[in-house]
Amino acid sequence: MGPFHSGEAAASGMLDHLPVLSEIAPDAVNLSPHVPNMGEHWANPADLPVGPIYCVIDGRVVCVEYMVDLEALNAGTDFVGLATGLESPPISHIDIEYKAEGIPPHPVPLYQIHIYFADTQTLAAF
Repeated sequence: MGPFHSGEAAASGMLDHLPVLSEIAPDAVNLSPHVPNMGEHWANPADLPVGPIYCVIDGRVVCVEYMVDLEALNAGTDFVGLATGLESPPISHIDIEYKAEGIPPHPVPLYQIHIYFADTQTLAAF
C-alpha cells in the first residue's frame, strides 16, 4: 500500500483535521506497516523506545503512542513532560495495554499508551 495507508474513507476527508506527520516529525522513520485501527507507526529513532511514536493513516497522525517498560514502572521511574511534537487535536480516547513479551524490536514487558485523535469508528474505516 506504500507509505501511509490509503483507502476509500480517506477520500471522504475523515482525517483532514488531523496533523500531517511530515510537518511535525520530518525525520521520522517507518517502524511498521499498517496496523488495523492504528495505521503505520513512525518515530524519530532517538526518541525510542519511549516515544513519541506516531500512528499514521494517509499521512495524518491519528494517535501518539508511548512505551513504558514494566521494569521502569516497578522501579518508580517518573515519566513527566513527555513531548508529543504536535499541538494536540481533541483527544477521542486513550488505551493503555500491557504487552508481557514486549514488541519487536523491544522484547521486554511493557505498557503501550495510545492517545487517539480519531474515534474507533473512523479508524475502523481504514
